[in-house]
Amino acid sequence: MIPFLILAEPQEMFTTIKSRAPWIFSLACCTTCFFVVVWLGGCWTNIREGLRWWSLLGPAIVSILFVGVASCGSTMVLYAAQWVVVREKSNRPTYRTLFSLNTHCLLIVILGEAINFLLMHTEIIQDYDLPLPKRFPLGLDLLLLVAKDPNIYLAILLHGASIFILWYLVVLAKGLKYVSGSNMSRSVATVTALWLVAMALIIGMVHGAGGGTVFHISL
Repeated sequence: MIPFLILAEPQEMFTTIKSRAPWIFSLACCTTCFFVVVWLGGCWTNIREGLRWWSLLGPAIVSILFVGVASCGSTMVLYAAQWVVVREKSNRPTYRTLFSLNTHCLLIVILGEAINFLLMHTEIIQDYDLPLPKRFPLGLDLLLLVAKDPNIYLAILLHGASIFILWYLVVLAKGLKYVSGSNMSRSVATVTALWLVAMALIIGMVHGAGGGTVFHISL
C-alpha cells in the first residue's frame, strides 16, 4: 500500500507528494489503524462483545474525530510556521501538500500507538510504576522508572521525545526540505515549532485538569 512507503522508502513517497499531494488514502489508513488500536483496547478480554455494533461505533467516532483534528491541527501549525521560517513565497508548500506529507508521516505515530498497546498488554514492566498511565516508556522517560514520584510535566516532555515521535519529526523535516526546496535548518525549525506547540497543548490540558492525568494521554 503506497502510504506505508513512508516507513521504508520515504524518498519515493516525497516525490509522489510533491507532484500530486495525495492525502485521502493516507488519512483513511491513519484512521483505520487508530480505530483498530482503540477498538482492541476496549474489547481485549472479550472480542465477541467487541463485534457488536455499539462496540464498533464508539471507537469509529473517536478515531475519526481524533485523527481528523490531529492531522488538520498539526498541519495548520506547520503551515503557519512555514510563513515565519521560510521567507521565499515560492518555497512555501500549499496546505494540501503539507497535509499530504503530514498524514503520511503520522502513520509512524500510529505505528507507535500500536507498539505501545502491545507492550502494555505484554506486561513487560511489572515492578515499576509507569511515569504516565497506559504509556510504555519508549524514550528518555525510561529514566523515570526509578523515580519515586516523577514530575508529571517532565514525564510528558520526555515521553514526547520517544522513539516514534523522533522518527516522525525526522521524516517530516526531510519531507519538508524536499517538497519546499528549502534548507534543512528551516525544515528542522518548522517541525520543532510543531513539537513545541504540541507539548505546550498537552501540558496545558494536564495542568487544566489539576496536574494529574485523569485522561488517557496520547502522544
